[in-house]
Amino acid sequence: MEHRSAVNKLKSFFILCLLYREPFQKLLVQGLIKGQTYRLASSGRYLKRKEVDVSGPEPTHAETGEKLHITWEKMSKSKHNGVDPEEMVQQYGIDTTRLYLLFAAPPEQDILWDVKTDAIPGVRRWQSRLWSLTSKYIDARNSSTKPSPQLLNKKDVAEGRKIWEYRNLAVSEVTSYFSEDYMFNAAISQLMSLSNILSQSSARVVEHSSEFEDALASLCIMIAPMAPHLASELWKGMAHVQHKLCTQYNWDADVLLQPWPTVDPEYLRVPDTVAVSVLVNNKSYGTVSIPYNESQDLKTVQDLVLQSALGEAHLKGRIIKKVFLSPRTALINFLVE
Repeated sequence: MEHRSAVNKLKSFFILCLLYREPFQKLLVQGLIKGQTYRLASSGRYLKRKEVDVSGPEPTHAETGEKLHITWEKMSKSKHNGVDPEEMVQQYGIDTTRLYLLFAAPPEQDILWDVKTDAIPGVRRWQSRLWSLTSKYIDARNSSTKPSPQLLNKKDVAEGRKIWEYRNLAVSEVTSYFSEDYMFNAAISQLMSLSNILSQSSARVVEHSSEFEDALASLCIMIAPMAPHLASELWKGMAHVQHKLCTQYNWDADVLLQPWPTVDPEYLRVPDTVAVSVLVNNKSYGTVSIPYNESQDLKTVQDLVLQSALGEAHLKGRIIKKVFLSPRTALINFLVE
């Protein structure tokens, strides 16, 4: 009787599995944060940090001078390799500690906890750059001159276009990392790249470009889930600027209440053609327009280049030994005799 009941329950479970989809999209197995352990080779006893002498070339037992067995293991009281979170927060702040944990490794990998030589100095420098970058914007926009994109010259406009492209790339990549891959370390790397691009901007672009302001605002919003205190301070500084060019944000509300940035439709629009650079024996001879949907295929691109006026002038009658196509950079290189 009990056996029949168990079978019926199992049948019911399988029927439910067929009727209803699995409620979880992905299994994310998180790695461990490991601390360094010191053990006596003679007895295997774990030592406390105060029992270890690190003044020499190799750590030894402070009392006997015995060499130690050093490993990285899961943090544990019994192994004396834990770290007090309160000490980290007091020394570095909660935002820095959180960014360090997210940046040190992908979530499924283990982290070897060593703040002296690991990612935390880089994270702190990045936070300082963000502060300096926002301060630069605030100083430029609070000047007596009202920002006007019409004052930008051709070079400035091109620089603003580059910022626009990097901003859309960062929004696309970071959104994917957050919502699909959970690669928070890669998201932080992408945000670092965007902040580096903004740091290189000229004074005129900072003062008069709406692309710069939009990219900086998007950067603050995307940082907020990981470093809410820093992001809120940066946003408040931007919100108090007198002359702003971007009206799509609710500047009176906190950064955590802003809608998530979206990719501009123009950035997503697929071009009809691609200008593929043509090299012959590594020397550039110009470009050939190739239909976008055919620009990834080596044979098709090769044939279209050979049929073009450029191909007639520089490749006709020559023996082609090898052809290399780089779709990412829109480049094709013919090695000929």
